Amino acid sequence: MANPFSVLCSPLFFILMHSVLPSVSEHRHWWPPRGNIKVKCPYKYVDLSWFSGTVNPCPGLIQSMCGTNSVTYENPCILCIVSLKSKGRIRFQHDGIC
Repeated sequence: MANPFSVLCSPLFFILMHSVLPSVSEHRHWWPPRGNIKVKCPYKYVDLSWFSGTVNPCPGLIQSMCGTNSVTYENPCILCIVSLKSKGRIRFQHDGIC
């Protein structure tokens, strides 16, 4: 059973991360076009390539999507983090598994 505090902190981390990021709305993209949750990911202007860890800022959300690298990601939050780590080379390709 997950600790309720850690479950609440993970989405809060993601929301806070996006509030600190540059707010250049015309350069962000909503992922995916359909689904339970949409993520606005500023993949061109935020460099997380230095971050070597793994993070799931949306635990419990299962919304499979395919990245441009032909890898299936569990949800748009994880795909956004991977995109930021790759400096925008990996992006949303389509809903569902690859």
